Amino acid sequence: MKPRFLSASLMLGVLLTAFDAHAVKVSLLIDFDPSSAAQTVIVESIAADHKGLLYACDRVSGKVWRVDPKNPKLVVVGRVQEREINGKKVRANVSGIVFNQAGDLYLTAGGFGEVLRIRSRYLDADEPGIAQTFATQTEGANGIDFDGNGNLYVTGGRNGRVYRTGPEGGKAQVFAQVPPQIRLLPDGITEQATTANGIVFDKARTTLYITDTARGAIWKLSVGGNGPANQPALMTQSALLEGADGPAFDYLGNLWVAANERNALVLVQPDGRVFDIHKNDSKGPLEFPTSVVFVDATAYVSNFDTPRRDNLAADGKTSIEGIGASIIKIAP
Repeated sequence: MKPRFLSASLMLGVLLTAFDAHAVKVSLLIDFDPSSAAQTVIVESIAADHKGLLYACDRVSGKVWRVDPKNPKLVVVGRVQEREINGKKVRANVSGIVFNQAGDLYLTAGGFGEVLRIRSRYLDADEPGIAQTFATQTEGANGIDFDGNGNLYVTGGRNGRVYRTGPEGGKAQVFAQVPPQIRLLPDGITEQATTANGIVFDKARTTLYITDTARGAIWKLSVGGNGPANQPALMTQSALLEGADGPAFDYLGNLWVAANERNALVLVQPDGRVFDIHKNDSKGPLEFPTSVVFVDATAYVSNFDTPRRDNLAADGKTSIEGIGASIIKIAP
C-alpha cells in the first residue's frame, strides 16, 4: 500500500487540533544568578540571532549577555550605560530586544524614551560594544519588532501607542493607538494599565500582533508599506491571557504568549482559541514570564520574576521560592 500524505493545510489543522500541552518538556536553561532568587538580575526579554544564540540584557548591571543553548553560560558581549538626567543616575530599563536582518541588536530603553542599537560587529566578548541611540521620542519604549521593509515598531506600554521609525532611525512617529484600559488587580491596590506591551510580526511581516496586558487580549494591526496605519482590531481576549506579554510565533502559525500574572505560557491559535501550554505556582519553572523566542521548534522563555499574583511567594516576595531571573527551555 502506498503511504498516505496529507496536504499542508490539512496537516496544519491536524497538528493544531492534536497539540498536547502535557507533551512539552519544560526545563531550566540558565539561571542568571544562581546565588539568589531575589531580583539581583532583571531581564524582561530575550532574542535569538541567525545562529540560534540567545541574547538578554540585565537592567541592573546593563550587561548584554549571549547564551549558547548547547553550552549555556553567560558571555558579556555588550553594555547599556546609565545616564545622568536632571542630576540623577537613570537606568535604561531595557524591555524589548530584537535583531534586524543585518544582525544588529536593538533594545528599547524605557528609562530614556529611546531605542538603542549595538552594531553586529560590536557584539564582542573581547571588547563588548556600548549601545547607542537609534530612535527617539518613544515614550515608555517597551516591545519592539521590524516589518518586512525594515521599519521599526515600538510600543509605549501604558500610553497604548505604537511608534514607527524608518530603517535609519531618528525621531519616531505615533503609528497607531490601542484604546486605554485600567484594571484593578485582586490586591485592591495595584492598577494594570499596560495596553501595548510585547509585539511580534507574522511570518509575512505585514501584520503586527500586540499583547494587551491590561485586558488580557491580543490586537492585530495591518501594516501596509509606508502609508498610514489601520486601527488595531481585537483578535482575542481571555482570562488565560491575564498579564499577556512577549509573544512569538511557532512554525505552525500559533502565537505563544507569556501570561506573566498567571505564571503561565499560553498558546493562541489562528482562529483565536486560547489554552495553556504550561502553568505553575511560585516555585517555578515559570516565574512571571515576560518573553518568548523560538529557535527552530524549541521555545525559550525569560523569567522577569516580579513578586505578583501567581508568582507571589509566602513571604510576599520571591526570595524563598523558585529560581529567579532565568531562561526556561520548552522543547516539543
